[in-house]
This record gives sequence, structure tokens and C-alpha cells, in this order.
Amino acid sequence: MTGKTHASCGLLVGALTIEYFQTDLFTSITVITLAVISSLLPDICHAQSKIGRRFKIISFIVRKLFGHRTFTHSILFMAIIAGLLYFIQSPIYYLVTIIFGLLSHVILDMLTPRGVKLFYPIPISVRFPLVFKTGGLVDGALASALTFGALYVLFQPFFIELISKWL
Repeated sequence: MTGKTHASCGLLVGALTIEYFQTDLFTSITVITLAVISSLLPDICHAQSKIGRRFKIISFIVRKLFGHRTFTHSILFMAIIAGLLYFIQSPIYYLVTIIFGLLSHVILDMLTPRGVKLFYPIPISVRFPLVFKTGGLVDGALASALTFGALYVLFQPFFIELISKWL
């Protein structure tokens, strides 16, 4: 999937987290930011990704050590991040946001023909039976749908009020 699709899914993860935890404005902005960043983070292993271009040296090192769609796309990586966040006593809404942002990335990449090494270091690629080309029509439609979903969740009270006035 493209960076836009991952970021739009991160936006939806952030919106759902805000809705669930009923966070204040400052926390909500932080949650959205963390969700989008964490939904892009697994592609740090790809130098041409949105995050890989920003952190070229880290991207190069991670790519040389692990390759693409291996460690950073695995349950092991998510467990290490969750453990670190728990250890530093991160608030639960930040922990949930980051882990679900990472998970959203992995799930979306499982929709591509290449799949991911979900059980790294076990070299088994995992993908869904139905896959789509990165950057294709489905990828773009999915990015749009996820963005609209996030906007709906974020502005749901406004939409409900607007609809109730029309009826």
C-alpha cells in the first residue's frame, strides 16, 4: 500500500482512539499525530517510503540489518514497542494508538501480493487470499474510504446535528 493509504488508516485509528477514550483537545492532536506516524513507521525499512526519506540513515541501517517487510512488519516488533511503551508508563491511549497504528500498517501490507514476514524471524510470508496492487485503483479507493471514515468519526456530532436539522 502507499504512504497515503497507511496515513489515512492511521488517521482513522487516531479518530477511533479519540472517540473511545474521549480525550481533550491537546491529547487528541497528539493521538492523531502518533497514529499517523506509527502507521507509517514500519516502512522505515524502505528508503523510498515517506518515513524512509525523512530518516535516510536509520532507514539504510534497518534495511541492511533486516530487509523490507520483515522485522518492522512483525508481531515481534509490535511486542517490543508495546513493551517499551508499557515500561516507560505511557498513557494507555498513546499505547493503544501506536500499537493499532503499527497493526494497521501490517494488515494493509498483508493485502498486497508480497505480504509480510508477520512471524519474523520465521521466514514465512503472510498475506490475505485477496490481494491488491500497491498504488492501484483499490489502493486509492481504500485511502479515500479510510479518510472519509476518519472524518466521519472525528466530526460525527456535527454530521448528526446536520442530518437531524434536515429531517
